Amino acid sequence: MIRALKQMWAQAAASPSATKQHDVALAVAALMTEVMRMDGEADAAERAHIVGRLEQRFGLDATAVHRLIEDAGRETEEALDLHQFTSVVVKSFTTEERIQILADLWQVAMADGYVDPYEEQLLRRIAELMGLHHSQFIRAKISAGAD
Repeated sequence: MIRALKQMWAQAAASPSATKQHDVALAVAALMTEVMRMDGEADAAERAHIVGRLEQRFGLDATAVHRLIEDAGRETEEALDLHQFTSVVVKSFTTEERIQILADLWQVAMADGYVDPYEEQLLRRIAELMGLHHSQFIRAKISAGAD
């Protein structure tokens, strides 16, 4: 067991930026997945939007994105709250980047043509956890609607 732990630490130390990049991508994917599931349906348009945004934001291919979404789904099912995901986002992105991520989350909610009140409530909570003010929340919503 000690040997296995040493091997894990050695691997993590050998590629800390790759591990950090995966953690950041996983956190964003988890938030997107939660928004998609909040209305009780996993709509194809919402999922397609998630795939496109993750491919673009993190430069991943379709296979990696689908694996990431599956991992994110498992992580969110086991999570006690959203803080573990939003804290990674706060540490990894500037305020402007977090506003853009919130806009991406709004686009996920809007992708099926209807924003469920539970989706909007979740987006408000995520914005708070990401340290964004109400005006930034509204700016992200308007930006998402304009795209």
